[in-house]
Amino acid sequence: MMGQQASAVFSGLGRFFEYPVKRKPICFYRQEDFTATGEPIKKPTTIDNTPMTDYDKLVELFYKRLAEQRQFNQEMKEQDRRWSVQKVVQRFPGWNEVTIANLHSLFLLFDNQTNGMLGFDDFCAVLESLGDESSMEQRKEKFTSADTDNDGWITYDEFLSLVYNFTPQEEGALTGLALLCNDVAENIQFVSNLTVGEQLEYGLF
Repeated sequence: MMGQQASAVFSGLGRFFEYPVKRKPICFYRQEDFTATGEPIKKPTTIDNTPMTDYDKLVELFYKRLAEQRQFNQEMKEQDRRWSVQKVVQRFPGWNEVTIANLHSLFLLFDNQTNGMLGFDDFCAVLESLGDESSMEQRKEKFTSADTDNDGWITYDEFLSLVYNFTPQEEGALTGLALLCNDVAENIQFVSNLTVGEQLEYGLF
């Protein structure tokens, strides 16, 4: 009996330690419409055996339409994001969405001033994180040429162009830093698709 109880407890705890961690879904409903355990509250359509007032019906309709509008806005936002990434990929042949997404994450990570731009030191930090071994002189030269307004900062678009054209292509094929970005993105995608057991086998912990 005790063994069964212990088994039930541990199986219940397993749900709290699921991997990978799943993001909490967006809820478009009012919290007061649900109990503490998440069960929907069945609201009577009548109060004291009297029909719902026009005001109650308007409030219910308002929240219903609000939920629908929020859901629609979220879907449109996600669609715009995918379309935006696709347009960026078209500008940089040889890169895919995973590479662009990884570079965007690095740009945000090293945007220390949170002003939507990178300084030279920030740019060097990005290259170090990618494993680039270019000289400081070469980095400075490339950064200066990408900084079109000479203010010491580069925007996200300038950053992508700088990384993509950092090393000249050979016969239309990516080389150097641009190719390295693809390799890094592929490694990240490979690791993210591994189970915990597989990651342990590869010595990633």
